[in-house]
Amino acid sequence: MSQETKLHVDTGISRNRPVILVVDDEEPLLRVISRELSSVPVDVVTSSSPMEALGLLETREFDVVVSDLRMPGMDGIAFLEQVRQRSPNTQRILISAYAEMHDAVQVINRVGLFSFTTKPWEPGDLREVVLRAARQHQILVENEKLTGEIRVKNTELEDLTRNLEIEVQSRTTSLLLGMVNALDLRDTETHWHSRRVALFARRLAEELDIGGDALLHIERGSLLHDVGKIGVSDTILLKPGKLTDEEWVEMRKHSEYGYRILEKIEFLGDARLLVWQHHERWDGKGYPNGLAGEEIHIGARIFAVIDTYDAMTSDRPYRKALPHETALEEISRNVGSQFDPKVVEAWQRIEQDGLQRLRSRVEEEHAGLD
Repeated sequence: MSQETKLHVDTGISRNRPVILVVDDEEPLLRVISRELSSVPVDVVTSSSPMEALGLLETREFDVVVSDLRMPGMDGIAFLEQVRQRSPNTQRILISAYAEMHDAVQVINRVGLFSFTTKPWEPGDLREVVLRAARQHQILVENEKLTGEIRVKNTELEDLTRNLEIEVQSRTTSLLLGMVNALDLRDTETHWHSRRVALFARRLAEELDIGGDALLHIERGSLLHDVGKIGVSDTILLKPGKLTDEEWVEMRKHSEYGYRILEKIEFLGDARLLVWQHHERWDGKGYPNGLAGEEIHIGARIFAVIDTYDAMTSDRPYRKALPHETALEEISRNVGSQFDPKVVEAWQRIEQDGLQRLRSRVEEEHAGLD
């Protein structure tokens, strides 16, 4: 049996009236509790059966549940444990006789009670406990709502940040392309070479399961690999004939020049190492530092293969482009000396059609600049 008592005395709870569920198998005690709570701004629902009370929990939300300890069929501890599982925010108060207090204390942590009250209680004590429990429920609900709103705002902020990063990356790539295109226009022998090797290097890095920022740094480092030629004299850079030994010494400084130019640009990350090391060799006979094996950044090891391939398969003033197969054979002959074997193996797995599509993409991008 259940009854609902509507009470309308306002004592300052600034929200919709809390709803209190009181469960006890003794009808007289239900009436006593209802009368005591009549002086506070709550709605009281009473039930003499724990099973019936669990059914009520399926149909509405209660701020506070007050339960007696000793009841037939299901004691108050088992009942409040069910309440906790079904409605975690609902605050739970256990009522027990003084002699049962020891048992109540032992289980209070397991059930997660807000409080327990002994029978008989002092006038006003139950009202105070119920009001404090109702306020605690209100705090939990508001915190949960606020947490949800913060989660939504965080998601919106993450989306905004992601979009800004994409925009910044797009603008940065455009800026870098403009600078590299200016370099490529000076050197007609390697027309649009930088953009091609950047795309080829990215594809090879993907084949090696490189992703995230590392993939972006390899692409950008390949794009910028010859930026240091800005510091090389035009009489050397654009010399039509063979360079002298002294001129080669100056030309080889472009790797270090490039690194110095990019050194303070933090967002380029390891792209700067690729620029510095792109003429190192697997066997340690490269420059500028004579690094060998895995001392060389993986991006520079990738670039070494890509640079050779692009040079061989692109038209030059003194010869036509060589076939794909010829370039692969030449690269294979230099595995273990000039090139990292693992990188070459990955390069050989990439289909020629995919590389040709990347080459065509560069030609389309620069069609109006020739």
